[in-house]
Amino acid sequence: MPNDYEPFTYPYAKRLCAQMLAAYPFAAVSVLGRTVSKRAIFALSVGDAAGEPVLFVSGLSGADGGECLLLYRFFERLCRAFRRDGTLCGVKLRQSLRGRRVVVVPCLNPDAVEIRRAGPLGAGTYAGLVARTGTEDYAHWCANARGVHIEHNFASCHTPYPFEKFGKDGAQPEKGAVYAGPAPESEAETQALTRLCCSTAFRQAVLLHGVGGRIFWSAPDAPDVPGDVPLMARILAAAGEYTLSAKSPPLSCGSFPDWFATTCGAPAFELAAVRAAEPETQAEFDALWQETQEVLLLSAML
Repeated sequence: MPNDYEPFTYPYAKRLCAQMLAAYPFAAVSVLGRTVSKRAIFALSVGDAAGEPVLFVSGLSGADGGECLLLYRFFERLCRAFRRDGTLCGVKLRQSLRGRRVVVVPCLNPDAVEIRRAGPLGAGTYAGLVARTGTEDYAHWCANARGVHIEHNFASCHTPYPFEKFGKDGAQPEKGAVYAGPAPESEAETQALTRLCCSTAFRQAVLLHGVGGRIFWSAPDAPDVPGDVPLMARILAAAGEYTLSAKSPPLSCGSFPDWFATTCGAPAFELAAVRAAEPETQAEFDALWQETQEVLLLSAML
């Protein structure tokens, strides 16, 4: 991965995947699915092919460009350490991650990234739909090309409008409502991720999303799940300047971690960065990486 900082875009993601494959032939890059604008949703994996897999996800919102770059850098650092039998954060990776496989989905919602960059044209054939939303500042666009906020589109207490009250007639939401889709997993992006999770027995999942220096955790209901999930969350929080927080409706409505814990029977953690998650300079991105790298590594090892 280049040392020079570059804002995250879909073309940059394609270049990074090509560079990973060229530099680290033992790593794997696959396409989980495609958005309605035909952009690929990439998944990268490294480690023991028969080992316990751990999932890292980001890019559910258009505001997650910094987190997408973090996961690409994290994956590249893992590959570099595996090739050289080297260390990351002072940890010998081949030994510490023996029997583990790390799977990274750096950007689940690439359409949102391109709409932020190019306005309605970034939505491709859905440009007209995006334009009809009447949005004046696409630099803050978070939804996919169909206007759905996919971070609330999973089948866990899903509701089409989790935050805003409905209008007086009870039929139309107020302007600016966060739209979570007409039904759970109605979007190509959520369908791609849920297919992966239902076909792979992940040990745990880690979502990078939001800011505020918080860690949220979601535990499965099954009593026989191994490990102490609250203890795991405390260990991750101690690795950085994070505080443990609880998520309740409407924030938890349709969330991926709650869906994963309930459906897959394994713990899920959501990391909200301490620093601004949309860096604008090399120094800001390097600071975000320094803050996050240890907690990412611990998430893979626990």
